[in-house]
Amino acid sequence: MKETFNEEAAEILRIHSEDVRSTAVHHDQRSTALRLLGHPEHAAQGLPGGDGGDGCTGGAALLQQGLVIILGTILLGWIGDRFRVRTIMVLTTVGVGVISLVISVLSPKLGLPVLLVCFFLMLLFSEVLFKPANFKAVRTSTTEDHQGAAFGFFEFGRGLLAFLVSLLWTALIAAGASARTIMLTGSSIVLATAILVLWAAPRDARVADDDTVNTSTFEAIRGIGKVARLPVVWVVGINVFCVYGTFVAAGTYFARFLQAGYGTSALVAAVFSTVVIGLRMLPLVSSLLVEKVFRSTPHFMRFMSGVLVVLLLAIAVVFFTHPASVTSFPAGQAPGDLVAPGVMRLLMVLMLLASGCCFMIRGVYYAPIGEFNVPAKQSSAAMSFAITLGYVPALLGPIVFGGLIEPSIKNDAGDVVTEVLTPSSTLGGAFVGLAVLSLVALCMSSLLIRLKARQDGAQDR
Repeated sequence: MKETFNEEAAEILRIHSEDVRSTAVHHDQRSTALRLLGHPEHAAQGLPGGDGGDGCTGGAALLQQGLVIILGTILLGWIGDRFRVRTIMVLTTVGVGVISLVISVLSPKLGLPVLLVCFFLMLLFSEVLFKPANFKAVRTSTTEDHQGAAFGFFEFGRGLLAFLVSLLWTALIAAGASARTIMLTGSSIVLATAILVLWAAPRDARVADDDTVNTSTFEAIRGIGKVARLPVVWVVGINVFCVYGTFVAAGTYFARFLQAGYGTSALVAAVFSTVVIGLRMLPLVSSLLVEKVFRSTPHFMRFMSGVLVVLLLAIAVVFFTHPASVTSFPAGQAPGDLVAPGVMRLLMVLMLLASGCCFMIRGVYYAPIGEFNVPAKQSSAAMSFAITLGYVPALLGPIVFGGLIEPSIKNDAGDVVTEVLTPSSTLGGAFVGLAVLSLVALCMSSLLIRLKARQDGAQDR
């Protein structure tokens, strides 16, 4: 029986632990064992359809993922403003860990309906309940003057642990560990995180102001309407949408584009991806720059968005001006002269620089909600709105970017016999689109600067 699995980096951060990514096993392209949690752009990768399985299965999960995140964060975002941070973080983390453990133990005997229910519950716990409260814990951990530093350190911790755990997965694979062993290891990490949260999270910190510790459910729900009228929430959400679109591409598809456009080897693509994971620690630099160099987080984001626009357009120019010398080749026999070595090195450097810029912006793009002094008791609802708007690319990214890549030609047995290269002009167009998104993000950061100046002026009068 053929058995394959996809592994994704797991990441935990002491009190701000947020997500463990997806791990999947599928047997004979029929039954799927999923341990799906965290960043939605990776969720569908563990499903069949990503590497030869049933595309309908992946499509069903992807659709469910989008509906849960978009609808759930709006309908249930108030929960983070009603209950204690510690309670929410512990219960949701334990819930994910237990479900993950059950799937790991019972795989591959679980049917697809059960797996989709597990997928739904994990998204509910992680994206809908945990994430807004998690971000609110960061937001309320310091004053409005240091929001950029707080979120930057938070993302640095996530990036560091993502890198370390990705090394753990690599070591397990190199040691010949089975798919079940890897899944059980991931489950153990999630449950261990729950213990860390239980120990580290403040016991009496309710996600509300001190004078409203007994906030009722009705009052918490009313907070949704209040934050919906705040311009900063919508502007931040649109900004997150634009930056997160590039994040999805950088974290998942940049290496794939190198393979699809120029036949880059799997080894080179793997090394490139590992470096990209390491770049996720750059938000530490964002924290320092926001605190010491720039006047505010929006000023920093505006500058970095401008740099990102230039880098993405430069990548597009390279793709447009350097088409591959062939359009296809026999499987596993990529010619060595598809593109000049200097062009490939330049392209990889530009992609890594663009990834780094994107990660630095991503590390602080929720900080303006705190800098605008959105009331603490409504922070979870505000984060939910921003998450709902911002994470739409996680749903659309795999569809758009994956659809650009030309499929390989297979024989009747399902084996790849001819690898078809994606036209470099198509990939260049994708980067032009990303540059447009980054330009919109630049405009949103400029708008945040003006809104903040107007708010400060009104307070001074």
